[in-house]
Amino acid sequence: MKYLALVFLIVSLAGCSAIASPTALPTVVLNTQGGRATPQAAAGGGNSRSGVTASGVVVPASNARLALTLGGSVRSVPVAVGDLVESGQTLVELDDAAIQLDIVQAERTLREMTSPAAIAAAEQAVATAQKAVDDAQKKVDSYGRKRADQTTIDYYEAQLVLAQQALDKAKSSYLGLTDLSRADPKRATATTNLYNAQRAYNSALANLNWITGVPSENDVATAQANLDAAKAAYQEAQWYLATLKGESVPSDATGSQLARLQQAKDNLKGAQDNLDHSQLKAPFSGTVVATHVVPGEYVLPGQVLVELSDIAHLQVDTTDLSERDVPSVEVGQPVSVFIKALNQQMPGTVTKISPLADTLGGDVVYKATIALDNPPPGLRAGMTADVQFNPEQ
Repeated sequence: MKYLALVFLIVSLAGCSAIASPTALPTVVLNTQGGRATPQAAAGGGNSRSGVTASGVVVPASNARLALTLGGSVRSVPVAVGDLVESGQTLVELDDAAIQLDIVQAERTLREMTSPAAIAAAEQAVATAQKAVDDAQKKVDSYGRKRADQTTIDYYEAQLVLAQQALDKAKSSYLGLTDLSRADPKRATATTNLYNAQRAYNSALANLNWITGVPSENDVATAQANLDAAKAAYQEAQWYLATLKGESVPSDATGSQLARLQQAKDNLKGAQDNLDHSQLKAPFSGTVVATHVVPGEYVLPGQVLVELSDIAHLQVDTTDLSERDVPSVEVGQPVSVFIKALNQQMPGTVTKISPLADTLGGDVVYKATIALDNPPPGLRAGMTADVQFNPEQ
């Protein structure tokens, strides 16, 4: 009976196989494009999607951790977490009393330096400098021509002849009385006459030599140097006056007074810049997502005080686009984005590809930024997504 049952079972199975052959199960292989494994049928040629894939995360279009370039005591923090702020809106204010005082002092100094009295003094300085140039120029010019005409030279030559004659006569009279005592009035008179005659002769000779002489190289160089200095001083006086009057001057204009005036202007601008920098302003419109300071707290330059995000404009950043796939991705390329939390597919466009690589689990990856064509309601920063590059249309 056992053998009969076994034979019956074999015959029954053979009959069934003759009726229909079993269907083979599909073999599942892994498509590793984009660094993620996705099921794909190896047989049957179904409608599988082609192109590079990558995971991503929804992020704000702009994020900023904001700090001041100045340190000081915080006067107010007029925003709170969750507030919507506009670009340029004040987020944090420092106590600016000291800065306001600096501005007042700088304005007072600049006002004094540009007053009508200061302008009048500058005009007088220009006139004085002009006269100094004229005098120095005359001195230089005098070295390039004769110091006197011939009639004057003849006069000084005649004066020297007369002085020589008087000196010879005085010498002769003195020599005839040398035997007399020094206390003798005649010898004293002869000595005095000789002294005066010698001085007169020396003076006449010096006058003639100067009239007919040529200046030394040192005299010429000194006169030219004095002229150059006078011209430079005159130019600087003109630049200073022009600046006081609000006229344009060359960028390379110099002068000690001009430098002091520019320093006064710089001091005022620096104080005004400090006043601007004492307020932390929003660089773009967005939402305050964190504050790290309270009124009365002392903060340091560079200390993060407020974090701001543009959560009204969201985008997708990929997290695992591999180095093998990034050459196939281009800016402007269309993509299909699947938001997992919303179970929703939507189109997008590649707007940026990071030029620098990162690492993920030992693999080299690049970040691509995706702009969503029509962000759906309920989309929030932090949601995960799947990105299909070059999706089939």
